[in-house]
Amino acid sequence: MKKLITIVLGALLLFSVPVAAHAQKDIVIETTGIFNVKFGSNKRLLRTVPQGAIVNYMGAGKLSFAGTTGYSLLTDRLCPVSSNGWYAAVMKRNVRIPGDQGSASVALNEVVRVKPTATKKINGVTYIKCAVHNDGWYWNFWVKSSDVVRVDNIPYNNIAKFTSL
Repeated sequence: MKKLITIVLGALLLFSVPVAAHAQKDIVIETTGIFNVKFGSNKRLLRTVPQGAIVNYMGAGKLSFAGTTGYSLLTDRLCPVSSNGWYAAVMKRNVRIPGDQGSASVALNEVVRVKPTATKKINGVTYIKCAVHNDGWYWNFWVKSSDVVRVDNIPYNNIAKFTSL
């Protein structure tokens, strides 16, 4: 009887098909658009999604923002809010950040990724590991934690944007 139950459960597990894709919370790195279809001549723009928007990414190019669900061909302009200890963050000011092989300039409201568990002291100041996006992620930079705000606690359909006073 145990063998029969094991075989039946194994068959169910083997032939089960996921019902829905797991959605993840992403932030838009650069402005992108939501279209009604992925490809084709009948594609039309449903909504423009601004930089810093927190979107619900469902996979295969499908995303949702502020009540609009559709497709984006530019999913490389999205960044997971939380992934493998890295967190999306938004810069609070314009600053030049040091790197292991040079430095980078980042602007107010630019989206970066930070790893708060990786720290380094530079000239007596503690920095956290940072990745900067420039047509791809460059991972070996360091930023003061006071210069960024993590966006993992910001809910969907909001825009992470700061103004300098």
